[in-house]
Amino acid sequence: MDRPRYPTRVEAERRFPHKVDIPIPTVGLGRRLTDMLAWCRESLDSAEWDQHVRKEREAGEVLVDLARFYFASAADAEAFRRRWL
Repeated sequence: MDRPRYPTRVEAERRFPHKVDIPIPTVGLGRRLTDMLAWCRESLDSAEWDQHVRKEREAGEVLVDLARFYFASAADAEAFRRRWL
């Protein structure tokens, strides 16, 4: 049996039902990503969220880099969405 290429990301997809995608511009997220991660660490228990970078297909064949944040609760995902989107 083949092991997943990104086992921690696969585990996050399985464990956390609520996801928020942040598109990464070509210049990167820079300080904004640092601030988003700090907000999660300060606002949430470490067992209630995770974050990974991934590529997704958008509108056909274009690959888009995303910072995907995973949350255990809908309320936490919505608080993050209100703060960062």
